[in-house]
Amino acid sequence: MGIELGKHETAFGELLHKKLDTVNFLNCAEQGSTVDSLVLQLDRFIKTTELNDCVCVFFITNPTRYLYFKDGEEKILRPTGDRSSLTKFYFGEVQSDQLDYHKANLCVLALQKMCKERGYHDYYMEGWTNIDWKYYGIDKTKFLPKSATEMFGADTNTRTLELTKFQDNEYITPNKYHPNQKGHELIAEELYQFIKKQ
Repeated sequence: MGIELGKHETAFGELLHKKLDTVNFLNCAEQGSTVDSLVLQLDRFIKTTELNDCVCVFFITNPTRYLYFKDGEEKILRPTGDRSSLTKFYFGEVQSDQLDYHKANLCVLALQKMCKERGYHDYYMEGWTNIDWKYYGIDKTKFLPKSATEMFGADTNTRTLELTKFQDNEYITPNKYHPNQKGHELIAEELYQFIKKQ
């Protein structure tokens, strides 16, 4: 989405659109969303657009975040979020790496199936984790070989699976948790080179 970028700076999606010279660009990203949210975002996109020849890029965010619904609205629990009893219960009693990776694998299976049904060209990149994409049917050739963390040579908080805050890194500084303009440019270039070879 480009959180922490300045007004005149550009997130990697739009930079990639310019490099690929595609006709349209739609950014469906949502701040602080979950891996599960990608399925909902793609479903909304399919149901509200007439575009058929699409290049879809999915940024696999922190799988520790948990999507749930309350009164028909999407809500998200984050390990760095509020201190409510629900957050404490989920991260204290329910959440585990195994559950996180299970949910991520299911979501990617759904995304790949949906894109195949529509004839979309789908590509995936991980942000701050290295998930074991092990479930039968997942096409791992659609994944960028390096995560954003690996591209940046960045440090992550192993407890929250977020970037370590305010680290001295040319692709993040002066931001707290997100890539700066140079970081977005690097992501766009790596994606462009990857997509060109497919």
